[in-house]
Amino acid sequence: MSLLKKNQLDINLALPIFPEVEVTLLDSNPNAKKAKTGLLKLTWAGESDTEEVVFEVALGEYVQQFVQEFKAAKAVAVNEGQVTAGATHAWISNYINKQPISIVATPEMTPVENYFRQLNNVQNIDAPENLMDTYMARSAFEYNPQTLKSVKEEWIAKQLEIKKSEFTEPRTLTLLCGSWNVNGRTPKENLAPWLIPNEHPELPDVYAVGFQELDLSAEAFVFNESNREAMWCAMIEDCINLDKVYTKVKSKQLVGMLLCVYVKTVHIPHIRNVQAVVTGTGIMGMMGNKGGVAIRFRLFDTDLCFVNSHLASDSGRCDRRNQDYQEVVKRTLFTMPNGPPFTIFDHDLVFWVGDLNYRIPLPDSEVKSLVKARDYQKLLKYDELTVERNAKHVFVGFEEGPIDFYPTYKFDVGTDTFDSSEKQRTPAWCDRVLWKGAGVKQRTYTGHMVFRTSDHKPVSSLVDFAVQVVQPKRFAEVRQQIVREMDKMENECRPDAVISTNLAKFPDVKFMTRYTQSIVIENSGQVILQFRFIPKLDEKKFCKPWLRINPPVGMIVPGEKATVELMLMVDATTAASLNTGEERLEDILILHLENGKDYFVSITGNFLRTCFCTPLVTLVNTLRPVRDLTQPAAASSSSDRRTKSQPPQPNLIDFGESASTPAAPTSKPEEPKKLHIPKELWRMVDFLFTYGLDEDNLFATSGNEQSMELIRECLDTGLPFETMPDAVHSISECLIRFLEALPDPVIPFVHYQRCLDSNSNYTLCKQVSCCERGFLFFFFFCSRGCYYCVGLTQRFVCWWLLPQVLTQLPSEHYNLFVYLMAFLREVLSHAVTNGLSAEKLGAYLFSTEWETSTDVGD
Repeated sequence: MSLLKKNQLDINLALPIFPEVEVTLLDSNPNAKKAKTGLLKLTWAGESDTEEVVFEVALGEYVQQFVQEFKAAKAVAVNEGQVTAGATHAWISNYINKQPISIVATPEMTPVENYFRQLNNVQNIDAPENLMDTYMARSAFEYNPQTLKSVKEEWIAKQLEIKKSEFTEPRTLTLLCGSWNVNGRTPKENLAPWLIPNEHPELPDVYAVGFQELDLSAEAFVFNESNREAMWCAMIEDCINLDKVYTKVKSKQLVGMLLCVYVKTVHIPHIRNVQAVVTGTGIMGMMGNKGGVAIRFRLFDTDLCFVNSHLASDSGRCDRRNQDYQEVVKRTLFTMPNGPPFTIFDHDLVFWVGDLNYRIPLPDSEVKSLVKARDYQKLLKYDELTVERNAKHVFVGFEEGPIDFYPTYKFDVGTDTFDSSEKQRTPAWCDRVLWKGAGVKQRTYTGHMVFRTSDHKPVSSLVDFAVQVVQPKRFAEVRQQIVREMDKMENECRPDAVISTNLAKFPDVKFMTRYTQSIVIENSGQVILQFRFIPKLDEKKFCKPWLRINPPVGMIVPGEKATVELMLMVDATTAASLNTGEERLEDILILHLENGKDYFVSITGNFLRTCFCTPLVTLVNTLRPVRDLTQPAAASSSSDRRTKSQPPQPNLIDFGESASTPAAPTSKPEEPKKLHIPKELWRMVDFLFTYGLDEDNLFATSGNEQSMELIRECLDTGLPFETMPDAVHSISECLIRFLEALPDPVIPFVHYQRCLDSNSNYTLCKQVSCCERGFLFFFFFCSRGCYYCVGLTQRFVCWWLLPQVLTQLPSEHYNLFVYLMAFLREVLSHAVTNGLSAEKLGAYLFSTEWETSTDVGD
């Protein structure tokens, strides 16, 4: 044990290194009271004289990280024979530098490793389709001169990727992937029969182990909090790490899903860019009871991605399982420091494990008979995952080894007997292991019947896979050759380009619909062309917020072309100003050629007015569909507010007596005719009142995207609702999105402070129960998403404050509040059939800030 001495930085730590090395923390800035970095000096007795090496490290947790990396480096030296008995330290000379080695963020990499880290961030000129959502999710790119400086290096890195085979050699490693749905049970059995491949005495280089249904408690589901990760990780380590052979790279949990990745310690120095992402696809498409957990890193010079998922359960829900898979693929994005995020498919190798829940749609007796006869091939012809893969609906390009083991679901807990409960669930291979990428060869694919803790049996797959290892000398030669070729082309002449068009028209743009057009840039000159979009004078962004450009910067060699995608979508953040006519779908892009001229591209479009993001006062004064209006509708003054001398009229809209038409307005004869509530909202409520009150999981199931687009079109044009899939759930989600998109919510912003002034204690306001008469929804409308943040800590305060606020509302806001409360009370009156409660509506569904996943793995 060496003592890290206390110095002027007021640091006092005891760190285990190894006895023969003395560690001292030097003060890099004696006058700084809050220094963020320091110098760590390691001194040891060499063969001839005392030697030392100094590293620059960030204080705090990075000191411990450095020590761990230092120990890992020694382990590599021991493994490669550079250290025999620990008496010499010649291996440290590989890390000595005249300048301090900075590991403020991550250990400094060699030039080869550093260059291939850039390969992760290369942005293709022709961006693949699966990157479109990545760019649509971003805000408009801001001009950054530093970006242009890296364009040339990015192009060199792209060429190096093309010629990668000239300076890399493959190395074969082994990987064991495992998956187990533990049904909420705590670990009791020894995991060795699952994780230790007896038929292959050599232990795998990498373990990727996934669990599902780790915790089935209500607290884990509601709060995404669970303490099961530590105990299962301990069980894995007790099984595979008896001799400290492995180091945990990362573990990540999302409610009941846990993914753990272990690598042999000898490989740890060759791992870079470790990241983990969770994606919930449960209730409303966001909750973490279903979804996926992904971990990625770079091993040597190969990018690996591991995914553990739990897809929708129950028979007959194959389409929902497919949708969950697509959501995990689309929304799992790994942030890269100098480029666009990585998707799952941007990796060299992808390994996917989990309870995928695909079933066998045959009679239970027939399935069990075929299982007993071990006629697995006939069963697999009906296996949903096999059918959907063959139809290219899911897991396109993935491979799976031959299945020659018992179905893994469902068993009576504690036995090897298939489900004997009242439901008599049909056996199926719910638990699977698949992979995508070249150079993978499977050794074994097994189900483990010896485990009886859960109603599922675990599965494992042992494979060989190839990673690429860079040869530094050859790498330097190839890179130098690429640089010489680039310099020769660049020096011949100035850049020139041909642009396919300088006008992009987007006719009839609808709300929340994506439109794409392309601009082709051809390098017609003799030199490499570097281009970028630049902002106009006195502007920071080079395009309007409703427009995305992919890529905004790039490089084209002579004779080649690049395609720039212009992606336009009007969402809730931009529709309001377009509805009122304050903004128009018009913009001018400036395409700049480095050392060349500028090109101007005009963007124009015709936005079709929508009722979404339109103020209430406008909607109630509009008797025709909003699409029929050519100018913003004349809105009556929103200052029509009630006072104490004008008490509210509770019978403005009698929901119970007339659900088919809005109540007649009670305005004066000389006033123009106006509605009490927006007709568009009434149409949605009327549909749900007629067809959806008894619908199971009303408001808790995601709508169909195509159906919701059709619903928005019907609302904007006045057309009747047509037959569509999942109509009730699609309209219920449209109703929630309509309320969220109101420029001024049902309880206007001006009244927020009055509500917030009642806030005294977060814990008490979270515990308040004022939902017996529907007042819980008042919290939602008042707080725009956080149902308990208003802070009404005593019930009588709620009874007093609600009338006080309502009396001050404009008439259209007051009428809508009363109407919605009446409807929601009607919804709750059918709680027996739709399974809803006031708590669920207020806490889980109408709360837009409800967390869907918790990062508990870090």
